[in-house]
Amino acid sequence: MSLDEKRLFTIATPLARTTNISSGEPIFISTEEFASACGLEITGAYTALGIATKKLFDRYFGYVRADKKKVSIRWMYKTVYGDGGAELYFTDEVLLLLREFDALNPYTKYKKEVVLRLKKDYSLDFYHLAKKHQTMGGFQISLNELFEQLGLPESYKRIDNLKNRVIEPSLEEVTANTDIDLTYENIKRGRSVVGFRFTVKEKPQPKLKNIEMARDQNTIDMFCNLTDNQIRTYSSILSKIHSISDLAGNKDYQAFTIWISNILRNPKSVREETAKRIFKALQTETDFKIK
Repeated sequence: MSLDEKRLFTIATPLARTTNISSGEPIFISTEEFASACGLEITGAYTALGIATKKLFDRYFGYVRADKKKVSIRWMYKTVYGDGGAELYFTDEVLLLLREFDALNPYTKYKKEVVLRLKKDYSLDFYHLAKKHQTMGGFQISLNELFEQLGLPESYKRIDNLKNRVIEPSLEEVTANTDIDLTYENIKRGRSVVGFRFTVKEKPQPKLKNIEMARDQNTIDMFCNLTDNQIRTYSSILSKIHSISDLAGNKDYQAFTIWISNILRNPKSVREETAKRIFKALQTETDFKIK
């Protein structure tokens, strides 16, 4: 996958894993949300999101069944793109796999706002691998496995090229911008490099000063910890409220409802002013009360 495909996939899959959305319902990612999450200018985000959406539709994965037959499955059976954003429709089988994956793998819950700002083509892949093996202190991988997992082109078969263009820039960016330090060393057979051993260390967390901040009573509380049922109910209600109807743009009712639900789940996915309008409407124009 390209970097922007990985970014879009990283934004969308947590919603697929943690909600009861079905294959007939889209996960809507607005252009504004994509730009904000990835640190892009809005003009560049239009192009990047459109290309990533088109490419993701063509992506598939496969496995071998018990009867030895090879199965190929598309990640998505439909995508829709316009200036307002992208609608992604995952297949039922993929939704099931993602939810099982989420239940069994706690390392999938790292802060996506950190990894989405990584800009090197393979930094995100190395971060995924590192977080997966963090509790073990690291991992090792053969050259063949590395090429297969990262989808590397043949031009990186030369070890010096692989290190200079892929491994070292990626590890440097991961170490500089995330919660872990990631280093590596060669695994050799004779004089030939046959793989790499990666060491993962969690960075020490800074000590927080015990300062009690007074809360401005006029500030809209945008962290209400709504349940999935509340999000579904109130996003549907809010999509019909006149005071925020201008935020819909060209979205139809269903897409606008899904866009609002994404903001209720993650207020930081859009500009603060937009999120404040949504949460102000939630607290002043519906029966929702902060407990």
